Amino acid sequence: MDGGNDMAYYIARAADRKFFDVEGVPGLRQALLVGHEQGAAHLEVSLYELAPGATTGWARCPFEESWFITGGSGEASFAGLRYELGSGDYGVAPVGIAHSLSAGDEGLTWLGVRAPKPPTFDGARSSIAAKPSLGENLGRPSETDPRHRFVGHFEDSDMAPYAQLSMPGYHGPNVKNISLRMMVDQLLGAQHHTVFVCEIAPKSGPGKAAKVHYHPFEEIYYFTSGGMRGTLDGNDEVIQTGDLVWAGTNGTHGFVNEREEPARWIEVQSPIPPTSDGFFFPDDWRKVPDEH
Repeated sequence: MDGGNDMAYYIARAADRKFFDVEGVPGLRQALLVGHEQGAAHLEVSLYELAPGATTGWARCPFEESWFITGGSGEASFAGLRYELGSGDYGVAPVGIAHSLSAGDEGLTWLGVRAPKPPTFDGARSSIAAKPSLGENLGRPSETDPRHRFVGHFEDSDMAPYAQLSMPGYHGPNVKNISLRMMVDQLLGAQHHTVFVCEIAPKSGPGKAAKVHYHPFEEIYYFTSGGMRGTLDGNDEVIQTGDLVWAGTNGTHGFVNEREEPARWIEVQSPIPPTSDGFFFPDDWRKVPDEH
């Protein structure tokens, strides 16, 4: 689908992905998956590749910036702390906090999220150079070390058994056979977006996966393994590994997994969902009788 501010959804296909050099940051390449031009009003999501030994430089930004490391090694520095990075590590730099990422000998790759979406108005500044401040090196992110802030680590073993969905904004029988592991959220220090890993069980067909619904926020699904069949704004779409689906505010979407393997994706929501009434299921509302 073509971009536009009235878009209900957008699919960034893995087969169409293109990386470009980031101006002013030697060694950094970016593949924009969804942002302003694709219809997003609240977030921007990209894949990044940082060459061995390169650095993003130090900057302060008028948005939160989070990352989920997909490969390589490196280091994150911010808030007076340093962390060694590897696959499965994640973190978020709050608004206005000077931060920097650097790559080790293998280079560094990650899925990056910016929320609120970087400003696009005339004269806007989306990156302000900051003085380096390396701070204390705490090693790899740990969720059992109370000194560690704004970071964490994901392992496959973190995924819970499949069940009905239960999270802030919704619990009930309309999303089934799902496992969810939160990463970036308000507990970690984010105020404008969430990032988490989801998985739907194999052979979860109609009525056994995610019924068609919509939200008062935007969200993306970046598929890291498997795939699903989606009903997006009434259209039938097949989603494969490496594809990203963006659903706009009030854009209807639902999924089934008809495959023999689980479907796993990284999900992002922005703004942060409300603690109730974050999910609306049109079929449920159609059943409510009129009162006279």
